[in-house]
Amino acid sequence: MTIFGYVRVTPHAPAGTADMQSWWMKFLGCQEVFADVWQGPHHPPAFDRLLDHAQPGDAVVVPLLSVFGPTDAHVREARKRLGRQGVTVVLLGEQPPVYQSDPLEELAS
Repeated sequence: MTIFGYVRVTPHAPAGTADMQSWWMKFLGCQEVFADVWQGPHHPPAFDRLLDHAQPGDAVVVPLLSVFGPTDAHVREARKRLGRQGVTVVLLGEQPPVYQSDPLEELAS
């Protein structure tokens, strides 16, 4: 069984947010993390890669169900697609960290 992580951040998130959230998911025990910087209703590319890698019996850890899309319909569809592959979705139920730049760093640049 492989434990995957999946995170999705908006393109408007501070630079480094996807990397920070990926690190956080690995810290929590995910063996491989797929991260999308994506906004919109369609399935983002890393989610499709996750579907290609996931096998029956694997688990996908997500911080919040909203990573699967902007509406309940998107969340249901993503969970259905994973479920058809025999993949379990594990919900952490907590907001992942967001990168906060150091104000002194910004002054130095």
